[in-house]
Amino acid sequence: MKKTIRQWAALLIAAVSILVAQSAQAQTDELKQAIEAIKQVDKHGAGHEPAVQAMRVLNSASVDQVPEILAGMDGANRLATNWLRSAVVSIVGRADAIPIEQIKSYFENPEGSQLGRLMAFDLLDETNEGWAESIVPDLIDDPSLPLRRKAVKSWIAKAKKAELQESLGILATALEKARDVDQVQQIANLLGEKGVAIDLQKQLGFLGTWQLVGAFDNKSESGFDVPAGPELALDNIDLMATYTDMDSKEVTWSQYTTAEPTGVVDLNDAIGNVKGATAYCFATFLGQEDRPCEIRIGCINAHKVWVNGELIASNEIYHNGISPDKFSAPAKIRKGENQILVKVCQNEQTEPWAQRWQFQLRICDETGKAIQPAKPAPARD
Repeated sequence: MKKTIRQWAALLIAAVSILVAQSAQAQTDELKQAIEAIKQVDKHGAGHEPAVQAMRVLNSASVDQVPEILAGMDGANRLATNWLRSAVVSIVGRADAIPIEQIKSYFENPEGSQLGRLMAFDLLDETNEGWAESIVPDLIDDPSLPLRRKAVKSWIAKAKKAELQESLGILATALEKARDVDQVQQIANLLGEKGVAIDLQKQLGFLGTWQLVGAFDNKSESGFDVPAGPELALDNIDLMATYTDMDSKEVTWSQYTTAEPTGVVDLNDAIGNVKGATAYCFATFLGQEDRPCEIRIGCINAHKVWVNGELIASNEIYHNGISPDKFSAPAKIRKGENQILVKVCQNEQTEPWAQRWQFQLRICDETGKAIQPAKPAPARD
């Protein structure tokens, strides 16, 4: 039976539809493969060549595929995330409009990548005037720290315009929700101006009281990997012990408490302005429970950190600046007493900028919220 023109047309349309669907699926598969290739790249150079090829695919993607690229940031390392962000910028830069609802759907998923959701926020902010202002204050509990930072900033701005009692309440909430050290400091300063004193060391989880001993030899930067003093007995730190220092003199532990709001321990002040030297710093932390934590360190010198005898951080870098949270390392604290030992090495550079010998250390969760110690048990009569 001969087919009519209408039947042939229907067959042709069906065939074209199949080809279009197959082509779209092929493009989707190619995009997914490109995203996975990007996610394999690391800072040591692994996966770099396939990633370069993958970027050609991503940069030629349509703007409708931007939500999928944003979603590809979930679980990606920071380097891969930057590559994916670059692709999104390239695609959006040549588009007349973006798929707002799909991007908003990704943004509203709290389990998405912190940086991916931040980029979705920025894209929506650029295309929806007034949208950000209405939504930012509600991000005060958001798991994305960059978005939470925006919210805290908006609460601080609101507090500055409010009457005293209302302002105090706003600032108290902002202080509880803030996770970045600089914002916590800003809020504490504002509260201080209103007569409310904040213990920044406690608020941020900095350890302020240490036992110090030194100085041991680090001439020619030779002491970083050479154990000395208490490092020779990590499983049994004895605060009554006597050691032999770099000048063959006997040294013992001495207590040092820093008054610096962010817990900076100045070893030049505590031990002496010694060059080519190593100091050991010991503190205890009374844990409320067994739990994971982050040890965040600001240190201008080469340093190592042990928690309960386990090495958790080792950074052989000299005079690269000091700031809170410059280094971070995951650790585990246990219920009861935890022992923290820090080794800080000073080299022999004589330039004025190379004279500082100091560190700061705080204990917090993965978001930066301080983990407070347990209260000591009351003494028995």
